[in-house]
Amino acid sequence: MDRPLKILHLEDLAADAEMVDRALRKAQFRFEKKVVIDKPDFVRALRDFRPDIILSDHSLPAFNSLEALRITKEEGIGVPFILVTATVSEEYAVSVIKEGASDYILKDRLERLPNAVQNALDKRRAEEELAIQADRQQKLIMETSIQVQEKEREQIGKELHDNINQILAAAKLYLDIAIQEDDNPPEEAVLKCMQNLNLAMEEIRQLSQSLVAPSLGGVGLDQALLKLTDNFPLSASLQLDLDTTCYLEDIDDENIKLTCYRIVQVQLNNVVRHARAKKVMIQLRTTPGNLELVIRDDGIGFETTKKTGGIGLRNIINRVGYYNGFVIIDSKPGQGCTLAVTIPIRAAP
Repeated sequence: MDRPLKILHLEDLAADAEMVDRALRKAQFRFEKKVVIDKPDFVRALRDFRPDIILSDHSLPAFNSLEALRITKEEGIGVPFILVTATVSEEYAVSVIKEGASDYILKDRLERLPNAVQNALDKRRAEEELAIQADRQQKLIMETSIQVQEKEREQIGKELHDNINQILAAAKLYLDIAIQEDDNPPEEAVLKCMQNLNLAMEEIRQLSQSLVAPSLGGVGLDQALLKLTDNFPLSASLQLDLDTTCYLEDIDDENIKLTCYRIVQVQLNNVVRHARAKKVMIQLRTTPGNLELVIRDDGIGFETTKKTGGIGLRNIINRVGYYNGFVIIDSKPGQGCTLAVTIPIRAAP
């Protein structure tokens, strides 16, 4: 901290306030301190002085440290709060710590105060850094989610224009031929029209299945993945195997189940579009406290140290990170790819 530390000290004895000052100066602390002796001054100082840390005596006339701590929390001020008192019972000290105080120091042990102050400040900085990292992670998840949505819209547009629209145009052509022959419409033209309409309906069904989130309520994740793999539009040369023998009991969290379902869906699309694989193995298992998902292909692989422009893997990593899980990607050119996901199933937010 470049500027002096701002300390709010709740203390009604000037001599005790000076002892605290000497202990901090001896430890080379640079600080600006405001001493208050009652509740109105304390509340006013919280709002106007905006301290970095609060030191509080236990008992003052018509005011005490526990009430001061509660007021601090009610004001939404999350700075460290240290009880500095002459005497206090162990039970009371524990109650203040449970309420959110950082530490307590007896006035005859003020040599401990500098370390207590530094530790409280370090802990506060660490908490703030974690909050900043969590905020960055959430923003990254939102950004990736938006990119995924845009990519899906682009995919829908291409599928509708380049595929389904062409199928329907062919069906219309055959239907026009049949209409022109009012008395004796060609059977082949009508048959071709019906085949193209059925093909268009199947393409729309597959497109909808890939985009609409399924409801997994009442359906085990293993059964949902089995249905997904059975109906996945794969090339004839790709062998797809699903192993759920170590998935011993279905998890309760529907959001985690949906996340795993989407991960398999996204990675299979990645394999089909980019990997040129002949075989894909999916393994789903539960271990004590964790859900593990492994997707392994024998495709062309890639260099993991090189940054790719795709959002598929980034989307998977962000989805898993939201649940405090982690992703391991093992791949080399010519040696396929293994995607291993671990999600703690008892520590989800």
